[in-house]
Amino acid sequence: MASAAPERGYLTPPAAPHGSDSGAAPELVWALATIVVVSVPYALLARGGLPGASGLVGHALGVAGLLLLLFAEVGYSWRKRTSRSGPGSVQRWLQAHVYAGLVGPYLALLHSAFRFRGLAGVLTLLMGVVVLSGVVGRFAYTRAPRSRRRGLALWYLLHVPLALALLALAAVHAAAALYYATLLH
Repeated sequence: MASAAPERGYLTPPAAPHGSDSGAAPELVWALATIVVVSVPYALLARGGLPGASGLVGHALGVAGLLLLLFAEVGYSWRKRTSRSGPGSVQRWLQAHVYAGLVGPYLALLHSAFRFRGLAGVLTLLMGVVVLSGVVGRFAYTRAPRSRRRGLALWYLLHVPLALALLALAAVHAAAALYYATLLH
């Protein structure tokens, strides 16, 4: 028996965040505030030269960035499944996903000390593509009328595999850093 309203499936995005049409979204404000709060001490530390990726500051930024990227990829994807319930609404999880998807890459960029050689360069490029894709997807979704949101399924099929590839390469980078920097000494 066919239902009156289509059921939300795996490729169907959740409802648009509350207030998306009225000013700045809170996740964007919080992400910008976090970026500013992180940038000020980083700029003070960088007066004598950028903190190295392998130093204490660089490692802390890298680990925090990786954890936020992991949350952005796994947390929201897990919560939005129709068969799951959990703490908070899907809308709040989407907001947390956007926040983590903006702040995590920024921390990873600071971790790199703006050196883009080898795997770090590939990761930075891929990270930029994923962030840009996420920003485009978020604004396209919140601006699209309900009747046209099905067209975002193609965007979703591009964004998610790119984000998974980014996460996999970041894990390889972290494992290699642990191996070469710690276990070989």
